[in-house]
Amino acid sequence: MMSPERLEGLLDSYGSKEECWPDEQRQQMLACLESFPHLARQLSETRDLDVMLDSYRPDPINLEQRIFAALPVSVSDRIVRWLFPYPPQLWWRPVMAATFPLLLGLAIGMESQSVTSVTDWALQEQNLLLPVTTEEAWYE
Repeated sequence: MMSPERLEGLLDSYGSKEECWPDEQRQQMLACLESFPHLARQLSETRDLDVMLDSYRPDPINLEQRIFAALPVSVSDRIVRWLFPYPPQLWWRPVMAATFPLLLGLAIGMESQSVTSVTDWALQEQNLLLPVTTEEAWYE
């Protein structure tokens, strides 16, 4: 004969559904329930818990997305996300990132051209291409 404490432990472990109980102990559990009527309350509470657990539905939000959303974003990741945006409506970001060095180079080039004349560039080029005439070369 099964003790009431053992039956309570088995009900806590396996629940109130008889088909979930272990086959070798099912008959003993039913006999114990008939022998001890005060255990009917325990069985009723276990059924209520089973109904509550069976009706539970977790959030449909994908767990993987929630984990990745909770991770801290590094500076390099933010830069990459800024340059290559996921929504295509933000196409202007990579265009601006590519255009900025071009415009900066044009501005520097225009400024340096106004400071020095074209003949100065030609003179500098000739000086670089002429052989060294001094006794000690700079590369020795």
